[in-house]
Amino acid sequence: MFGMECTVYMVRVSYDQKPYRRMLMHVWARRCSRARASRTNSGRAVLAAHPDSFGSLGIAISEAVEDAATHGDTN
Repeated sequence: MFGMECTVYMVRVSYDQKPYRRMLMHVWARRCSRARASRTNSGRAVLAAHPDSFGSLGIAISEAVEDAATHGDTN
């Protein structure tokens, strides 16, 4: 609507258990990914240390902050 890109990081259990919420995020955001995704260094570190983890809000926030901090065009 505003011509801005958006990436949503959802807690893994919410991503898996709430498909309708995930579908809405796909409608409004360019990307919607589970926390513990392999897209960020923090996500890869959690995957390596705890492959069966369900993720947490803290992990999702860490990934979102890392993603924002590593892109110069983030405001």
